[in-house]
Amino acid sequence: MKATVGLLAALLGLGLGGCNLWRDEPALVPRMARTGGEFRTASGAADGEVSPARPVAPIARPAEEQRAASTQVRSLTRPDRTAAYEARLEEVSPPVAADRPPVPAGPAVESGGAHLVDAILAEVNGEVITREDILGPLRPQIKKWREELSPEEFKARCRYVVDLKLRRAISERLVVQEAKRLLSEQQKEQVEATLGQILKDLAAEAGSMLLLEERLKLKGTTVEEGMAKERERLLVQRFLREHVAPTIHITHSELLDYYNEVRDQHYVKPTRVRMRLIAIHKAEFPDAAQARALAGAVCQRAAAGEDFAKLAERYSHGIMAKKGGDWDYLTEGSFRVKAVDDALFALERGRVRPLVETDDAFYIVKAEDRQEGGTAPFTEVQDELEDELRDRRYNEAISRYIQKLYDRAYVHINRENL
Repeated sequence: MKATVGLLAALLGLGLGGCNLWRDEPALVPRMARTGGEFRTASGAADGEVSPARPVAPIARPAEEQRAASTQVRSLTRPDRTAAYEARLEEVSPPVAADRPPVPAGPAVESGGAHLVDAILAEVNGEVITREDILGPLRPQIKKWREELSPEEFKARCRYVVDLKLRRAISERLVVQEAKRLLSEQQKEQVEATLGQILKDLAAEAGSMLLLEERLKLKGTTVEEGMAKERERLLVQRFLREHVAPTIHITHSELLDYYNEVRDQHYVKPTRVRMRLIAIHKAEFPDAAQARALAGAVCQRAAAGEDFAKLAERYSHGIMAKKGGDWDYLTEGSFRVKAVDDALFALERGRVRPLVETDDAFYIVKAEDRQEGGTAPFTEVQDELEDELRDRRYNEAISRYIQKLYDRAYVHINRENL
């Protein structure tokens, strides 16, 4: 039921992606082959009709998009788990446009008072991708960008995002076509059975099929459109699971080599100590002797076992006084006062350090807890390493597979229609 709630929330919250909104688990979506830039014909001349793709320089991402991409969390996979392979589908540029006028694909659509022809942007092995396929899900974001960005920034953002979405759509179309061609009838029937159950769950969560349809209508989509997208997602998921995932094999020696490669960066953990601190500032007293007297008395009480947090709340001038002097876990060298840092990391768990004096304060330091550092052994992180390496190999295999699809595909782009 929780998964169904997530499905409904995703479906009703149509966002930038506009794809794969009906999900019971993340999709097994292929990564793009890493080519970027223009497509060229075998003769080397740029053309609107392409087979095969040729790698050239990738497009430049806006700084904001680069930051967003750098924070994405990679999915990890193992063959013995129910898991999904997330992917970037935007890394193969579509071909450049041929010299031909815009081609209408259907009736005009209304956008902000203007009427736009729903023109063909791309043809993929005889199937078309229209302007509305790409721009439709983006319209709320486009409106927001128009309000927030300068005209130059707005054009750059739209150009960049539309290019990525078109790349993704072309690659998805290629893989969906392959899945429909190679999956058996029994496998397709299993996909339909799963799809039917998803629809029942969504309708039950919404209250009825009618209520589900009404909610989706308010968001500018329909049950039929959502189910069509989910059908394609499930077909691709099943296809890649059957045809690509079983080809990935990781040996013990490869895991060991990978561990040695990343050990120092990821698996060497520093010692951490949770510090409680009472700071007695000399400036708060008529002279340093009075500050020392109070600090010494408080230190003795803390060392004798009195509640350190209460002592900090009452006597400390430090910024963490109201939190009982708790600075949480620190690594060596991270505290700004070196004398305090040195004293902290010399302590055993639960011990209070004798009074620490600096030019402007007296400090009472307690090691609330201590976690010794060290290197995580290979046996402890072996499963994690296998997840990461299998994920890398899988994505490399998908990239090669997608490139093969491009090599034998007919793809035509009409950039005049963008």
